[in-house]
Amino acid sequence: MKFASHIAVSTCVFAVVLEVSSKGQWGFSKDVFISFAMVLLGTMLPDIDHPDSVVGKRVKWMSYPIRLVFGHRGITHSVLAVGLIVFAAISLDWWWLNWLALGYAGHLLGDYLTDAGIPAFWPNRKRHRFVLVGSTGGLSEFVMVALVVIITGLLFWVRL
Repeated sequence: MKFASHIAVSTCVFAVVLEVSSKGQWGFSKDVFISFAMVLLGTMLPDIDHPDSVVGKRVKWMSYPIRLVFGHRGITHSVLAVGLIVFAAISLDWWWLNWLALGYAGHLLGDYLTDAGIPAFWPNRKRHRFVLVGSTGGLSEFVMVALVVIITGLLFWVRL
């Protein structure tokens, strides 16, 4: 999935989680801004294993070794990676890491909607993907992302 599509999917996930967790009583605040910033950062992190990704280009010194050891869509595209971030959030009592984990999970959801899928239960390398999938960068990706946005809009329209 392309960068903009990942951002759209994770933004939808953020909006739903924020609305549900606050029971609709949230407003724009410093904490909401920080939370959304962490979701956006988390959305970029799984592709650290790809030197040509948005984040990989900025930390090539990390990206190449991760790709060499695990490959693209290896450990960084698994539930294990999300679990490690949540574990760190709980252990360190850093609330913002939970939002980073949410963005990370949003990225995985986006890649789950593509034909390449994700190795959700790494080190088992079996790729899991949604029943209806799209190819990365094509019209089908646009349709899948549009469906996520429309479903999120409908959830808000019926007030979750």
